[in-house]
Parts: sequence; C-alpha cells; structure tokens
Amino acid sequence: MRIDCQKAKKLLSQGQVVAVPTETVYGLAASLGSERGIEKIFELKSRPPANPLIVHVSRKEHVEDLALELPPYFDELTRKFWPGALTLVAPAKPSIPEIARAGLPTIAMRMPNHPDAIEIIDHVGPIVAPSANLSGRPSSTTADHVEEDFGKDFPVLDGGLCRMGIESTILIFKEGKWHAGRLGSIPLEDLEAVLPYPLEPLGSGKNPSCPGQLYKHYSPKAALTMGIDSCGSFPEVILGFKGRSYGSAKKVFILGDLERPETIMANLYKVLRQVDIEGIKEAYVDDDFPKKGILATVAERLAKASSQA
Repeated sequence: MRIDCQKAKKLLSQGQVVAVPTETVYGLAASLGSERGIEKIFELKSRPPANPLIVHVSRKEHVEDLALELPPYFDELTRKFWPGALTLVAPAKPSIPEIARAGLPTIAMRMPNHPDAIEIIDHVGPIVAPSANLSGRPSSTTADHVEEDFGKDFPVLDGGLCRMGIESTILIFKEGKWHAGRLGSIPLEDLEAVLPYPLEPLGSGKNPSCPGQLYKHYSPKAALTMGIDSCGSFPEVILGFKGRSYGSAKKVFILGDLERPETIMANLYKVLRQVDIEGIKEAYVDDDFPKKGILATVAERLAKASSQA
C-alpha cells in the first residue's frame, strides 16, 4: 500500500511500522519512542532479538539525547560523512529502549541522506529502521521489493530506487579505537582518511555487536556458490559482470560493470531477488575481481548470500 509522507508521519506517531526509503536501502521504521512499534519490527522481520537496530536521526541534537558520550573523532567523521551511509556505534544512555540495543550498552546511530527520511524524523523524532526485508533475505531497494516480502497491504512510502543500494558502513568504538563492524556503502579507505590509524575488523563474538554480523545474510532462496571454476566448466547459471564472456552458460545475471563499481552496488539486491523470481535453484558467482573499495563490500555481501555461509 503506497502512502505519502504525511500518512507515514501519522502512522509512525501512532506507534505503527512503515517502510521508508533511504539512500542505502528501504528501512522498516518505527518511532524510537514506541517500544511496541519496535517489537512489531522484530516480529515482522523474524529478526533475532540479539541483533541490535540502528537509530536514524535528522540532526546532531538527536545524538545528544542518545549517546552517553561521543568517542574521539566522532565529530570529524560525522562532519564529513553525515548525512550519509555511515553508522557509528557509541555508548548509549540508559534511557534508550533495551529492545533497540539488543541489551547492549551501546547505540548505533546514522543520519540518512534522503529528503523523505529526514522530513519524517524531523516530525516524529529518531526512528529505528532496519532493512525492510525478511531477516536473512536480500534487502529491499524498491517499494516493490518491500511488498514482495510483506504484502501489498503493508504501508510503504515509495521513494523510488535507492541511490546507493547497499547498507551503511558501521564503525564501533572499542578499546580506544574505531573498528569496522560492517562493510557498507562507504569504503573503509575513505573513512581511514579521517582517522590516524587503520580500521581493523571487529568480530561479533557470541552475539552481534551491530547489524549485519550474522554470517548467513542477504541470501536468496537459490543456492549460491562462490567461484565459477569449481565445477570444471561453465555452470548453467552465473552471476557475472558486464563485458565478460561466460561461454556455455545458459543464463547470466549481470551484476554491473567492474569499471563502475557503484552500478554493482546499486544492482546487487535486485539481481539476488530476480534469481528467485525466475525460479533458479542453483547459481555460481564470478568472484574474480579485486576486493578493494566498494568491491570489498560487494564481495562480502555475495559471500554472505552464498550457500557456503
């Protein structure tokens, strides 16, 4: 059910859940002030309760209400990358609903770079907005994708195709330094230009410390295998790239152009969903590309979507 911004504000103010667009992916939104709304998100997505949510803000003043303290380089990072696809995890004020934090002492925060999302947050206040998809499935980058997962009666604010197409990059401050919690739309190299040290990955341990750390994730129903050489000849179905020849393959899904990695990022979840729409049971992924910059994120998402997860 397509709704406008005014209707989205009304529903969110009433504690309802609405799908809203951002520049990364569509989010399943609820007001941070509505614990019942947040509970509905977990129910709708079948999301594990140990998987924390990202709180979306529209101005820096919101951060003061959420964070107990701001770690070093927080201002430098937000000055350069907010609004945008960067989520920062910092110590949370005790007043933040425990369900949104998954019981952790931290809060994940981001300022989306989308006019509809900002308008809604300005009216409703901070919102939680995990990706608008069933847990573990490919994220939604169009309103149609949201309806595929939640039905045509579910309220969706249609903002068109998401400009970036992959979730935000997440940094977590721990032991005196920022660490990479999740690869995302902003390459780590860009973030490291603001910091005096390299970003090292932070493992999830027993439970996730931020969204996206569960290994089996972003996955279609089809079985995906990384690498097209594992079966000795070209497999029947391949997820590949523009300009490459795949010989005897019967079906090739083009992820994008390796010379323009942003096209791959924008197409990734659309292609993963199209594989299922066409009833493909098994496919192989061409993973012969440099794992740097945005392509490092693409490689990580494809690995998590594969049957080898």
